[in-house]
Amino acid sequence: MESRDADVLLLFPPQTEARFFPYLSLPYLTGHLRRHGRRVHQADLNIALLHDLLGHPELLGDVVREQPDDGAGTWYRGAMADVVARYVAELRAHVLRKEPAGELGPARAVRLAHHAIELLVRDTFLVRAWRDLAQLDDAVRRSARLPPAASGIPLERLHLMVEALLVRHRPRVVGLSVAFFSQLAPALLIAAWIRRLRPDAKICLGGQQVMLRHEELARLPGVRATVDALCWTAGEQPLERWLDALDGNAPADAVPGMIWLPHATPAHRATPAHRATPTQRSEPVQRSAQPVTLRFHDLGPPDFAGLPVRSYLNETMEVAIISCVGCYWGRCAFCSYGNRSLAPGAYQQGTVRQIADAVETVVRDTGAAFVSISDENTNLRLIVKAMREVRERGVNVGFGVRSRLDATLADPEFCRSLAEVGCELMSVGYEGTSQRLLDLMDRGVRAADYQRIVENVAAAGIVLRFSVMGYVFDETPAEFEESLRFLAANQERIGIDALELMVSEPGSRLARDPDGFGLSLDTSGALAGNPELSYLSGRVGHPLTVPGGPTRAEALDRLVRVFHTVKPGKVSAILPRRPGAGPRATVAAVRPYPWVRPVPAGVDAAGLAGAKGEAEAYGRILVADLVWERFYALPRRDVEQRADGVLVARTPQGRRLLARLVEATAGTEQTDEEYREAPPVVAGGEPVRRPT
Repeated sequence: MESRDADVLLLFPPQTEARFFPYLSLPYLTGHLRRHGRRVHQADLNIALLHDLLGHPELLGDVVREQPDDGAGTWYRGAMADVVARYVAELRAHVLRKEPAGELGPARAVRLAHHAIELLVRDTFLVRAWRDLAQLDDAVRRSARLPPAASGIPLERLHLMVEALLVRHRPRVVGLSVAFFSQLAPALLIAAWIRRLRPDAKICLGGQQVMLRHEELARLPGVRATVDALCWTAGEQPLERWLDALDGNAPADAVPGMIWLPHATPAHRATPAHRATPTQRSEPVQRSAQPVTLRFHDLGPPDFAGLPVRSYLNETMEVAIISCVGCYWGRCAFCSYGNRSLAPGAYQQGTVRQIADAVETVVRDTGAAFVSISDENTNLRLIVKAMREVRERGVNVGFGVRSRLDATLADPEFCRSLAEVGCELMSVGYEGTSQRLLDLMDRGVRAADYQRIVENVAAAGIVLRFSVMGYVFDETPAEFEESLRFLAANQERIGIDALELMVSEPGSRLARDPDGFGLSLDTSGALAGNPELSYLSGRVGHPLTVPGGPTRAEALDRLVRVFHTVKPGKVSAILPRRPGAGPRATVAAVRPYPWVRPVPAGVDAAGLAGAKGEAEAYGRILVADLVWERFYALPRRDVEQRADGVLVARTPQGRRLLARLVEATAGTEQTDEEYREAPPVVAGGEPVRRPT
């Protein structure tokens, strides 16, 4: 097919875990611009790196061989690369085409593909941590001057993708959507590549991180040298008007929502001669004076055409929509996104018909079996009405929502009504059960309702998944213990998606008024996130301390206790369980799955995620489940491993351990006929710790 020049090339850069379905910024921008007659191509480079790896699995072996030998870690990475290579056909089948994944099954296929991409990018520029934005900017400029191959295989492959997109689509404007902090450095590096590869294209950065940090970003030399505009609001109308200005059909000052960096004006068409060095581009920036007038209820549905919607890291076919911009509550102290809704008119909500239209459209266009309503906090009553209309139109689709533990859910009839219109999953935030602290953060919920809510949601058949927050102001030991008891008492009814320490992001009420919340912030420019618990630090903001409260280390220890104490039930993907009838009390022999590998005797186990060292592990068989990232230590007095890999119990304790191994889906039980030459006993083990 002959390519045509694109008005806009929209890119979603690496590196983020947002691989479950297409992130919505691109589809909503694309839908709006296409409805206005614009030629748009959208590309998710974050998922494209995984697809490239599945097409060239030998890259993983090359990467592992290039990494320095560090003993146990080298063995683990080599074993992981070997398992990926063994199952790459099944990974392609499920991830790329949503076909059966053989003995892996969909859940394991998704996790193994996730491990593969993380192994590929390990220790590269794409996953670096940053002390501050100045360090980030310096590193981007240094990397931009190097040949991409000098930065490793993932960067070389990414550069080839960017180059191919520019050649094929010849865009006038390139927009990069930076939703997560971990995408910021890669986005700026891609922008520098684009400036060199296609110097006449205009480059714009937008998305959540630009909304939060546009003033800081506009001062960075690398940004000023490379980027033409920063979009600090929703991008639909700014991009629409910018293209009109470039066409000469609108005045330059009619473009809203932009910060123009030096030498960049709305109608300016840059050429190589116009490109200046960072020192030359030291003039003040210009901010659009025109307000954005487009409202969310005027937007149509997202357009996923051009994105590989069937090829994301999920177990079924899933896409997403939003039902609002901002948050109808908006007052939670830590939420930079919701707090923007506090300005008059900032919160924008869709209509029942608009939301129903969006659901019907995306299901019809993509064949999705599940729709995630990806608001920060959803108006559940609105969703019930909209999804009821969807069903009246003959579209029966499951959906998930995000919500507070709101008093609305204390009504069992309302929870049943949610389930009746297709709600299957609900993600909620949990900051503990101390009403004192919930009131301090202005959460707007009652801890006294929590037990009833959990029971109502579970009784309705809706999966409830918690994101647990720690470092909540001056939480006392007694308050933490009570919050932990609540989670443990309900562990069979809930899943846990995330554990994270509270962060003071720019734009949040915490950042604007730390004294009002009893905090002390370091606003020198240093960055703080959750590197121990969240993907690439997760949310990033100002370092904080709590005078009179726990230290950060103490707060982190509390969350680690949550991880080790609370064992979520069947709704958690972290602790897999054998399907079917209840667990066997004892098992005589187990054949580990091919992705469950014994750690060789010569490997120092101390390097494996907290497992015991080689000397201490003497007398035990250490087994690694590479898919579920778990280690099991099996005493040799209770379990032996035969030459064919089968684990056989020596003692009654060994039988019990092997039964637990089967329950954890680490292997299959062997019958007497299958191991008749061995004694009727089995092996299994206690989990040591999840690898990091």
